[in-house]
Amino acid sequence: MVKQDSPKRERTRAALIRATLELIDERGLAGVTLDEVAERAGVTKGAIYSNYRSKAGLLWEAADTRRPHLRPPRVPGDPIGQARATARSLIDALPQTVAEADFHRELQTYARTDPDLRARQAEQQQRQFDAMAAELEAGFGDRLTQPPRTVALAIQALILGFTAQWERTPEVVTEATVTAAFEALAIGVTTQRSA
Repeated sequence: MVKQDSPKRERTRAALIRATLELIDERGLAGVTLDEVAERAGVTKGAIYSNYRSKAGLLWEAADTRRPHLRPPRVPGDPIGQARATARSLIDALPQTVAEADFHRELQTYARTDPDLRARQAEQQQRQFDAMAAELEAGFGDRLTQPPRTVALAIQALILGFTAQWERTPEVVTEATVTAAFEALAIGVTTQRSA
């Protein structure tokens, strides 16, 4: 059972995230101090530490609000249908992803200098791959010709590649192209059931 935060705690966390994002927009990630976040949020610095173990924890949660989360509908047992749903979800997310591209580039640069932030990113990626691999196993397990985690990494590579390319040449990253690539991956990593 997941413990629910109290309404006061939720309001405090929301105020801290909002203040952090405002300061990031004004000064960049490196320019954010916990003293300024507390002042901007109207709380004590102790309130930050009662909600987050570190500055990196606060920064990571704030950054997560700017990260698009692809949530395609699940199409169990239909690899091509799942590929199409994933492609559609990515196409829908591309405008937000590119609008936040500068922020995420700065986050990556800053994470190189902050071991805690880098560790949080690695943990988040591992959880993401584990969750995606579990979904792939549940939906297509006996049909996968590659380990689910390998397929999850390939899906992530397609997402990141198309996102980067769309930022440079949006006119060539069409829904048809993205769908074809995801369909090709689905075909390549699954076997057809014999009738």
